[in-house]
Amino acid sequence: MARKKKQVVLCADDFGLNENINRAVFQLAAEQRISATSCLTQAGAWAMGAQRLRSLDIDIGLHINLTEKLGPDNDFHRPLSRLIVNAWLRQLDPAILVRSIERQCDLFEQHMKRTPDFFDGHQHVHQFPQIRDALMDVLIRRYDCDDFWVRSTAMRNASLARGLQWKARLIALLGSGALRRRLQRIDFPYNEDFAGVYALTGGSARFERHMQAWLAGAAERIVIMCHPADGVDPADAIGAQRTAEFAFLKSDAFAHMLATHASRLVRHPT
Repeated sequence: MARKKKQVVLCADDFGLNENINRAVFQLAAEQRISATSCLTQAGAWAMGAQRLRSLDIDIGLHINLTEKLGPDNDFHRPLSRLIVNAWLRQLDPAILVRSIERQCDLFEQHMKRTPDFFDGHQHVHQFPQIRDALMDVLIRRYDCDDFWVRSTAMRNASLARGLQWKARLIALLGSGALRRRLQRIDFPYNEDFAGVYALTGGSARFERHMQAWLAGAAERIVIMCHPADGVDPADAIGAQRTAEFAFLKSDAFAHMLATHASRLVRHPT
């Protein structure tokens, strides 16, 4: 009897950050090698890229940014380490958080002419204390919960963070469990499993090994994040690894890997 196929939402993060990332998303979507992308709507390559993005048959979400100064529409950002401390000590102004998230939603809707398919956070900030409260406030007021899902970073299988259990534990400590419980209480859709966490180094070979482990250990439905680009931006700290991811995702080896693990790319994880 044929194995039941795993349903994988493979999401390319950081659309809009630069043209290299945008082009990679367009190509991988056209070749059905990704099924979602998460967008930085304050970034310089967002507005131009969004017009073409509207025609793609993938999930398109908002990648909430509170840690980088990406453009003139960003009136609040703090370094990640400082944001973590401020959030845990509850030193952030809730009104400023809500305003920043609302502005990013506005920019998404302005250029996409529709609402986001899902919401997540650049550097997983959407799960931090205070920030997750602000996000839930915005979602409840602006959107119908039947129209979107929220990325949970909770990993059901320890093998999904093979060799990087410390990083998975850190993400959990930073609020993945608390976010999932909050989503359950208010009955918001979210993914049941998550992968894609690694050191963002090591070239295509390391990324391939990680992808092999993620697909092997995945639940029936999973969101896997990735960070492809078709060229290196000197200003991007992980630019070289982005090109390595892109090279593997467009390869025959990746197509074979999906088949080997009875996995198919889908849009919605719920």
